[in-house]
Amino acid sequence: MFSRLFGQFLLQEGVVSASALSSAMGRLGEVRPLIGMLALAQGFMTPAQVVEVSAAQKKVDRRFGELAIERGYLTVQQLESIISAQKSEHVLLGQILVQDGILSHEGFLRVLDSYRRQSGLTDEGFEAVKANDVDAVVRSVLSGRRGPGRALAVEWGVVFMKSLVRFVDPGVAIDPLAEADYKGLRGFVQRISGDQRLTAFMAADDDVLTDVATRSSGLDEETARELGPDAAGEFLNLANGLFTVNCSDEGIELDMMPQETAPSMGSSGIGEPDALLPFLLPRGILWAGCRIERR
Repeated sequence: MFSRLFGQFLLQEGVVSASALSSAMGRLGEVRPLIGMLALAQGFMTPAQVVEVSAAQKKVDRRFGELAIERGYLTVQQLESIISAQKSEHVLLGQILVQDGILSHEGFLRVLDSYRRQSGLTDEGFEAVKANDVDAVVRSVLSGRRGPGRALAVEWGVVFMKSLVRFVDPGVAIDPLAEADYKGLRGFVQRISGDQRLTAFMAADDDVLTDVATRSSGLDEETARELGPDAAGEFLNLANGLFTVNCSDEGIELDMMPQETAPSMGSSGIGEPDALLPFLLPRGILWAGCRIERR
């Protein structure tokens, strides 16, 4: 999740070129995380200390962690924490860019801190993104929303994101830096009634919608393009179906109305959503949200 967000940020900031980023992302599964980079990312060591210990390693056949502890740069507890965080893909991405000479150790820390500040995520939200914790990420992004329907809106957002992970793209991420410019896009709307009333929607440009249709339905891309972007609307129906099942398990009975196509979300009449989430997919942003009807 976070490697895609962090890579997109590096690209937008002009830190890396598209080709360099693509090359680095493609090598994430081939690279072993270095203790020094993990210690740097967690704030346990400074760039100068990492460089010093790395240089010492070239002279003696000893582990990085042992040398860092010996020099007083790490504690045993900190090393254990580092080892448990070895799946941090954003650190691997930074490590590759440092090894390729695109970033320095100091530069990696600067851009990581810059992303953290610009994203507007809380400390808990930032940690949730790095840990791929869907529930905590959605709660953090929607933390500014208030009102009696907030809990239901958050629940809907969690189910929608988990559906994307399961049926569309395991690496999907919420992009907190995306501008809310979805109203001019084609979309799909589905109204849900019963013990609660809400309207759910998703919107994107045609290329993103076709990709969603291809991935979620198992169709090949050529067939999906022949069917057109409207084929993606079935994914909204699928996600909402899972949402209503979850609600039923909690004693909230809901019925889904037939979904509707909206040539432009600006003319859909939904109003201000209680949940609005920009999902970063390989072809671009998929906007999704819901509005809870007040009784």
